[in-house]
This record gives sequence, C-alpha cells and structure tokens, in this order.
Amino acid sequence: MRVYQLTRRLAQRHDVTLLSYVDADPESPDDVEGLRRELRVEPIVRDWGSVAAKRVTQLASSVSRTPFICRLMYTAEMQGAIDRLCRETPFDVVQLESSPLCTFRVPADSRLLLDEHNIESEVFARINESERGPARRLYNRLEYVRFRAFERRWWGLVDGCAVTSEREERLIHEHAPSTPIAVVPNGVDLDYFRPPEESDDGRTVVFNGVLNYRPNLDAAHYLVDQIWPRVVERRADAQLAIVGRGDPADLRRLARPGITVTGEVPDIRPHLGGAAVLVVPIRMGGGTRLKVVEGLAMARPMVSTSLGCEGVRVEDGEQLLVADDDADFADAVVRLLEDRSLAHELGRAGRRRMEEEYSWDRAADRLDALLGDMMAAPARGATRVAASA
Repeated sequence: MRVYQLTRRLAQRHDVTLLSYVDADPESPDDVEGLRRELRVEPIVRDWGSVAAKRVTQLASSVSRTPFICRLMYTAEMQGAIDRLCRETPFDVVQLESSPLCTFRVPADSRLLLDEHNIESEVFARINESERGPARRLYNRLEYVRFRAFERRWWGLVDGCAVTSEREERLIHEHAPSTPIAVVPNGVDLDYFRPPEESDDGRTVVFNGVLNYRPNLDAAHYLVDQIWPRVVERRADAQLAIVGRGDPADLRRLARPGITVTGEVPDIRPHLGGAAVLVVPIRMGGGTRLKVVEGLAMARPMVSTSLGCEGVRVEDGEQLLVADDDADFADAVVRLLEDRSLAHELGRAGRRRMEEEYSWDRAADRLDALLGDMMAAPARGATRVAASA
C-alpha cells in the first residue's frame, strides 16, 4: 500500500517507472493494467519456490556474508530488467523499496533513494527475542547480525533515505550522519477510510493483517491463545474476527468457537467499520503499521501494544489504549466494550489525528521534497562503486 499510494502520487509530478515482481501464482491478484493507466509498469514474473527450496537458500546464507533476505529478493531477471531500463532511460533517481534490494546494481550516475519501510535488523532482533526453538533463535540471531552490518553500510552509501518515523530517522542518522533523511510516514486515504454511518454491534472485536507475515501470525496466536480467553471470561457475548489472507493450515489453527477466521476479503472496510474494538497485539516487527492508521481513520476504538502503534504519533488514553501484558490487554478490550462513551471518544480523537498528520498527500510532499534535495547535490555513485568493488 505504501509503494502504491506514494508511487501514483509521484507519477502525477514526475515521469515514473515501476519495476516490480509479480507473483507467478495465477490465483494471486494483481492489477498491472490498472496501474498502467497512471504510470509505466514493468512486471517481472516470480515463482517464489517451495518451502524446501527456501530452506536450502537459508542454509546457504548461513555460511555467507549475504543475508538470506537479500538472496531471496535477488534474481538475474530483475537485474537484467534494471540494466535494460537504465540503458533506455537515464533515470535521475532509482528508488529501492527497503534495504534488502541494495544487492541490485544501478548506474553510478543515478542517485539512489532508499525507502526503509522497516529497520529490517530490528525485525530480526524482535523475532529472535520471541522465538522458542533453539534452531530458529540461532538462525534469526545470525541473520540479525549479518543484516545489521549490511543495512548500516548502505545507509551511508545511498544519496537519500526515507523512513516512516522520527525514531527511525534518529537511528539512521546516528550511523549515516551525512545521508539526507526524510520522515515519510505511512499514511491513509482519508476519503476511502471514513467513519461508518452505522453503529457497531458493541461486541465484535477485530484483528486484521496479512497472516503469512510472521509478526501478524504471531500476534493472531497471542490474541487467540492468551488474550481472548481472558476477554470471554468477563464478556461471554464477545465475538472475535480475524481478517486477512494466510496459509489455509495457519488459518484453521486459529479457528475456535466464537472466533471467525475470514481469510482474504475483497474490502476490509466493512470489517473495520463493524468492529466495536480493533486490536493490534503485535509483539515483533518494525516500521509503522497501516492497520493502525486505517483503523484510526475510520474512528474505531483501538487497543494496541506499544510496539504495534510504534512510530505513529498517538498517546495512550488519548487516541487509543496501549497494553503490553496479556491481562492488561484483555482488560483494555473489555473496558472499551463496556464503556462505549470512552470508545467513541477515542475513535473521534484518532480520526482527528489522522486528518491532521497522516494523509498520503502529505507523505508524498515530504518524499518529493527529499527528491529535490537529492537532485541539488552530487550523486554518490562513484563512492558506491568503489565500496562494492
């Protein structure tokens, strides 16, 4: 969503080419032709391979300096497309969507902009902290150490860096003080995500997210296994809906009496709008979460962990409730189910904050300003080539 919303807005101001992988799975939805009405799109069909093939790549990366996620993202087809497009068009800026893509080669005379959706090494560190199995803990620890060195090196080589929050800006500036950095927060389409006209049922709690992303799946299990039983002890009429695509086996493991697991839905808004409470029990990951800004834009009462709402300028008790312990989290959910006046007050305050600070147009203005600053300075291409040699 971040790439889509920012790219289409940049395309209204500049000549933009989007080079992206497209899933080889015919069941996977895409809208390449729809995007082509707004900008030039170059899709690279990608078969992401089996779980067994992924494990082989992970094993190979464990004895290499190259992090696994970089190996996963790199293909000769994508590098060939980059080379071809750059021969055809002298791009002023090449923008990479997160540091795992820094393994790709770009022309030295193009300025390189890195959009860090997360601080990826933080994601590995937090996953490592939550892992129970010794093999997984060891693997994530190694990946964290490798990737931390990789990303810090590239922060100092790119011509500019965009981040989603002030906290990440400070972290990157500490390691790359000469690199221009702009805070470009994850935004929300305020017209699309509007408060619902009808009231909710007062008992439905909703968690939404892509459930083949490890932090979301961990949050769903944490919610179902540790938080939800505490909620239904006090509110037997409460209903839980878990909304989002995922592996069918994972979705089946989340199903319980009184819990609906929807899988992928064509439109998330009816599920958000019908929620008496939205929950964000995230315990690992990084960056800022679209589910938070979208839910608040719809004026929905929300309970989140501190990590779940990290990077979004909200305060506990002002726009949402924050709880980091399973008992406290359950207490906060029950409190909002029972105190509807407080729930609606928080929802209205959340909507106001999104209107004030989190529109995609505002985010695109910040990114465009960074592009202007980069174009006013010499490109660092020669430094990158020398560092990579």
